[in-house]
Amino acid sequence: MEQMLLGEILLNFRLVSKADLERCLDLQQRLDPQPMLGSVLLQQGLIDEKVLATVLSVQKDELGTSLFDDTKSKHDVARTLEKATIDDFLNASRRLHASDLFLSSGRRPAVRRNGLVSDLPSGVLSLERCRDLLFALLTPEQIEVYQRDRQIDVRVKTVRGRFRLNVFRHYDGIAGVFRVLSDDVPTFEGLGLPEAVREIADLKNGLVLVTGPTGSGKSTTLSAIVDLINKNRKLHIITLEDPIEHIFKSELSFVSQRELNTSTTSYADALRAALREDPDVIVVGELRDPQTFAVALTAAETGHLVLGTLHTNSACSTVVRVIDQFPAARRAHVRTMMSSVLRAVICQELIPSVDGENMYQAAEVMMVTPAVSNLIRENREWQIPNVMQMNRTRGMRLMDESLMELVRAKKISVDQALMRATDRSRFTVPA
Repeated sequence: MEQMLLGEILLNFRLVSKADLERCLDLQQRLDPQPMLGSVLLQQGLIDEKVLATVLSVQKDELGTSLFDDTKSKHDVARTLEKATIDDFLNASRRLHASDLFLSSGRRPAVRRNGLVSDLPSGVLSLERCRDLLFALLTPEQIEVYQRDRQIDVRVKTVRGRFRLNVFRHYDGIAGVFRVLSDDVPTFEGLGLPEAVREIADLKNGLVLVTGPTGSGKSTTLSAIVDLINKNRKLHIITLEDPIEHIFKSELSFVSQRELNTSTTSYADALRAALREDPDVIVVGELRDPQTFAVALTAAETGHLVLGTLHTNSACSTVVRVIDQFPAARRAHVRTMMSSVLRAVICQELIPSVDGENMYQAAEVMMVTPAVSNLIRENREWQIPNVMQMNRTRGMRLMDESLMELVRAKKISVDQALMRATDRSRFTVPA
């Protein structure tokens, strides 16, 4: 039973292929004395000791050592798994280095690891079981909010760490999605960000936007920039987040962190209040609406450095998106403001590696030069990519160029790159 479950976990998380697992199981049966499956996998070079230790730890801690008694039937195993607590599931997600945990009535629990979603070795959750697991983390007041609004966003802290949780209703009942929050503040060097991004930490004022799809690491990049400022400049930094993802300890800078729904009612209100709190740097978790963006532009125009995020996939589309969200009568004024306060746009995506074991960041970087500023002012954003190509020495690069670098380094596959290429006709790969 232990060998069967070990193989199931390895397959679920794409740690080995089915063919390789079957080959190792066959080899294991032919050896005398018969070694453990994990030892065979190690000898064949299919996993390393760190991976094996993680999987075995999950078996022991999350599912219970009694689960692997050879006298137990598969039905007994499934019944034992049904007794797992919410703490067990959270612990499993951390040990498996997952970015997200999914609990949903009518489905098996699952995690996202290296961008891919895989089921956990557990039975389907009933409506009552899923609700009990999720409500165990909510206060009575939060449960009331959920019942009233049919959804709720909260930050939870357990002995297993910190998590961002969204609980919501759906067709089959109730579901919860956990984002695993790191206890460590990410560093510029650790993330491998483009060197041009380091210049942002030296800016005195203006607007910097970090963009990309959900799960592309936008908040992590913002935190790395804040970490650089915190360690090297004597400033007052205010962060407005939903929720607080990385907790900063004030070093050279004085850092104040505010959380939506906990210490403020909205981004726009908190941003307006921040202007009266003597900030040098304001970090906005998400620029969600025209009201918030209008205040952010004003803050940047009045001498503050404002860092924020958007869900766009290129520097050019970012500028267009910002301007187009305002009423037509205001766009000319907003365009002028953008041309004068915008300092940089970083568009990024996280892409699974060729072997599926890692994630690599592809990033488009636009530093606003006088040429870029003029294009924004004159409503010629479509020419921005040409300017970026001619200014590679300034650290600028297009997303396609970043994708090409990763393909040539054999870090990501051609298919993964083509899925994200802005202009496939220009996308070339080595022979």
